[in-house]
Amino acid sequence: MKQFAPLLRKLPHSLRALSINCLTTVALLLGLQFNPAVINSAAARVYVYELPDGSKLITDIRYRKKGYRLKNSYSTKPYRSGATQNAPYHATPIKSQYDALIVNLSLKYDLEPSFIKAMIHVESAFDRYAVSHAGAMGLMQLMPATAANYQLRQDQFNPQRNIEAGVQHVRDLMDRYNKDKTLSLAAYNAGEGAVSKYDGVPPYDETESYIKKVMKLYRLYSKEI
Repeated sequence: MKQFAPLLRKLPHSLRALSINCLTTVALLLGLQFNPAVINSAAARVYVYELPDGSKLITDIRYRKKGYRLKNSYSTKPYRSGATQNAPYHATPIKSQYDALIVNLSLKYDLEPSFIKAMIHVESAFDRYAVSHAGAMGLMQLMPATAANYQLRQDQFNPQRNIEAGVQHVRDLMDRYNKDKTLSLAAYNAGEGAVSKYDGVPPYDETESYIKKVMKLYRLYSKEI
C-alpha cells in the first residue's frame, strides 16, 4: 500500500478519512464517495445511487445495500492524448471518469459541479494531457503562470492537482465578479485584463463562443449532477 501514500497526501482533508488498509471509500457532503485509484485507471465503472435520505452517491464501487437505489451506471474511458485538437466539439453531456473528483473539488470551493464540469468539457473534452497552441495544459487548460499562482508548478497533468488549481481560479474570479458566471468565464478565457479593458465581455469571437458553449453545457449538466 506504500505506493498510494503520495496520492493520499495530495488529497484534500475531506478525503483523508480514508482507510489506508482498504483504500476504498470516503464520505463527502451529499453522500459522494470517491476512489483515488480511478484517477489513473484506463477505464472505470461509475455508479449513481439515490440514498434513503434522498442524497446522491457517485462512486466506482458496486453496492448492494438496503435503501441504495441504483439510478444510473456507465463505463468511462479516458480520451487519448491529443484527441482534443482533432475531435469536433459536441454539445452533449459526456460521462467522465473524473466525475466524482469534479464534484468533490467543486463542493470544497463552494462551486456548482455542473458548472465546473461544463468548463472542463469545453476546455479539454476530459483529455488530461490536452495542450493548447498557447501552452495551456491539462483538464482545465491552465496557463503556466496561472497554475503557478495556485502552487501548481509541476505535474500539471495530474487530474486532481489540475482541477483543484482551476477550481480555485474560478472561485477567485466568481468572487471578483460578484458570482457573475458570464464575466468569470470571459476572464477565464480572455484574461481579467481584457474584461477590465472592455468593461465586460471582450468582443472576441473565441471568448463569446466559449461562453455560449459552457453555459449550454452547464444547463445540461445541471440536470444530471
